[in-house]
Amino acid sequence: MIEVPVTSAFVLSHTGPEVYRGTAARTFLNSLDLLAADSLRMQFEDTWDEQCVEILNRKYGVQKYSHAYLSENPSAQVVQLGGGLDPLTIDLAECHPKVRIFDVDMANMPLKAEINKEIGGPEISFLTANLVDVSSLTEVLANAGWRPDAPTLLISEGISYYVPKEIYRITLSALRTSEGCLVFEYALPDELLVGTPKADLIEDFFTRFSALLDLPFTMQRYSDSEVRDLAKSMNGEVEEIVNQHQLEFSRLGRNEMREDPTMGAIRVAKIRFP
Repeated sequence: MIEVPVTSAFVLSHTGPEVYRGTAARTFLNSLDLLAADSLRMQFEDTWDEQCVEILNRKYGVQKYSHAYLSENPSAQVVQLGGGLDPLTIDLAECHPKVRIFDVDMANMPLKAEINKEIGGPEISFLTANLVDVSSLTEVLANAGWRPDAPTLLISEGISYYVPKEIYRITLSALRTSEGCLVFEYALPDELLVGTPKADLIEDFFTRFSALLDLPFTMQRYSDSEVRDLAKSMNGEVEEIVNQHQLEFSRLGRNEMREDPTMGAIRVAKIRFP
């Protein structure tokens, strides 16, 4: 089995059959050694359950929006940014065989391509590129067959935290296409969570997690108004923003851990482009 870095293992350990239903995606997951997540669990035992449900809900929301757009646009392109070893693109390719998919990150793409080939997975372009170097990124995508004049589903999950906002806006704007869509996952900043249930646990998690990663900048978190401004700057419009309460209810048909509509930090936005 392939050993996965600790932070990736943490996220992928919450990706089960209720999120990815395709045979290849589940086979891909089963080929990964996620035991590294155990060490992280010991460090975050007090907030573990809260973060588990946040991540599971976020992954469900990203998957739901992505499938919905591709069902309406079965010949569209998909560009996933910074997905790492997550098998979302594999799942999408299984369910939407006419879609051309480009999975782009700065590391692990050759490994991901190798595993996908070994399990007999669908055809996907796994590309290595610097996500903040727009000219290089668009060149790599164009050389692989991405067309800037064709509808594109952009997927941003688990990456908005790690790229300074203005730089990321430039990257997303360069990949935005007519009749395309951006599925954008993000977390609210602490000041907007003050007074909401379990806000202290969320603040503590992000503080400790940022320290663990030793980032050279503050972890990036967005307000809903900032996401709407991002959409406007890209000549797009936010079609919907779903919070943890809504995501959990959609996923389960009831609310178990997100019974209060204000609970939770992570949200998913669907942005449409004319």
